[in-house]
Amino acid sequence: MGKRRIILIFVSVLIGTLLFIQCGLDPKGAGLSVDEKRCIGCNKCSGVCPYDAVRIINGKAVIDPSKCVECGRCVEVCPVNAIY
Repeated sequence: MGKRRIILIFVSVLIGTLLFIQCGLDPKGAGLSVDEKRCIGCNKCSGVCPYDAVRIINGKAVIDPSKCVECGRCVEVCPVNAIY
C-alpha cells in the first residue's frame, strides 16, 4: 500500500504541474506587458484591477508581475490597446 500511495501522489503532483505549465501560469505572476509608446496614462487600467497590480508611474501604466494574474480586465478597458 505504501508504494501505491507514493505513486499516486507523484502522478497527482506531475499532472498538477503539467496543467499548471499548460495554462501558462507562473507562480510568481507572469503578468501582462505595457507598450509605453502607446500608453496615455489614463488610469482606466489601474481602476479596474482587482489585484492592485497596475499603477501609473511617470504618466505610464506599470504592471507588478508579482500581483498580476492575467485576468485581462486592464486589457479590456485600455482605450489605446497598450496592454497585452
